[in-house]
Amino acid sequence: MPLINFVVELKKMQLLLPHQHLGFCHAPVCAVRRETTDRSEMVTQLTFGETVEIVSQQNHWIEVQSLSDGYHGFVDRRHLIGLSEKEVRTWHDLRTIQQSLALVLDTPWGKQLIPAGSFIGMDSQFNIGNLTFDLHSRPISQSSDELINSFINVPYLWGGKTSFGIDCSGFSQLYYRVIGINLSRDASEQQQAGNSIEIDEALPSDLFFFQNDKGNITHVGIYLGENQIVHASGRVRIDRLEHGNIWNDELAEVTHQFHSIKRYR
Repeated sequence: MPLINFVVELKKMQLLLPHQHLGFCHAPVCAVRRETTDRSEMVTQLTFGETVEIVSQQNHWIEVQSLSDGYHGFVDRRHLIGLSEKEVRTWHDLRTIQQSLALVLDTPWGKQLIPAGSFIGMDSQFNIGNLTFDLHSRPISQSSDELINSFINVPYLWGGKTSFGIDCSGFSQLYYRVIGINLSRDASEQQQAGNSIEIDEALPSDLFFFQNDKGNITHVGIYLGENQIVHASGRVRIDRLEHGNIWNDELAEVTHQFHSIKRYR
């Protein structure tokens, strides 16, 4: 059979310039690494529409700090487009959280699939700086409970924070961002905020934190009520709590040891 030839029109993007100190992530998701190499640990991610401050530039590696949660690391320059301060302020006023698991977005450089956890405009057509984007369909506006249900079985990914892959604190951060509360990125930082709650006072939406043998915070989950918790461990899943500890029926063992509970609203 003859081979089918596909022709793709490549369009140039106006990438971040050396003098620019603000920008946004134009990729569906971008790895933020601890060091300036693709082999370095991914500590978190930037999502489409997320804005950053440029700390320094080293060849094609950009040291950034997210304007959403203050997290810091190194990203590939080719995933960023520069913005002015005025353009950043305008975009922050117009954007919202993308809650559908994935949406097709028309961009100036072609179509791309963007995951839940990205930032999009409130209308089907929106601008970031001087660039125009079009959504193929209206995004789904979900309640926090519907968001949880849609994320069940999304795979665990260290440093992930989208429907393409997510870690425990990325999941709790996204959940609270949807309901209008901006939490820090790491579980240990999330645990430092909020009000402390006793186990017998826990309500749905409270965050349960878990510790290792040294007493360090290593995990977080969202309480659902009736001794059930949803969390990212292998995949986003619902497990039972026993005296605050997470019991995994599949493994027939306690997988996470209770540390504390925090309430944020």
